[in-house]
Order: sequence, then structure tokens, then C-alpha cells
Amino acid sequence: MSMEKIKKLETLVAVIVEGVKGLHEENIRLENRLRELEQEKKRMIAENKIAKETLSTRRQLEASHRKLEKERSAVRLKVQNALQKIEKMDFV
Repeated sequence: MSMEKIKKLETLVAVIVEGVKGLHEENIRLENRLRELEQEKKRMIAENKIAKETLSTRRQLEASHRKLEKERSAVRLKVQNALQKIEKMDFV
């Protein structure tokens, strides 16, 4: 082999080694990012669970509130009717 071909081969090998080194570094960076994203996913799943539980509780409270509002209206009407009957009574 001629010296010129050997120099070209050395240059190509050096370029390939640098490329492999760069790929290795990127692989490490991507693995770290993957771990970060997995942690974030776990955190988001936990937050989502809490949000669903909170939403469920809120819906139950809203249903309970509507029921209590209806009951309050019914009681108010009964009290008004009772007061009207008392006003119509003659206590003399």
C-alpha cells in the first residue's frame, strides 16, 4: 500500500472513531433524557390520578349541593305555607 492510501485510511479511521464517539455520547445523553422523561411520566400519572379523584369528589359535592338546594327550596315553601296558615288563623 502506498503512503498516500495509508494516510487516507488513517484519516477515515479517525473520522469514523470520532463519529462513533459522538454517537456514544449522544446515546448516553438520550438515555439520560429517557430516564428524565420516565420520571416525568410517573409524576404526571400521579398528578392525573389526584386530579381525577378531585374531579370525582367535586362532582359528588356538586350533586349533593343540588340536592340540598332542592330540599332547601321545599322546606322554604313549607315554612311559607305554614306562616300563611298561621297568619290566617284568628287567635281571638
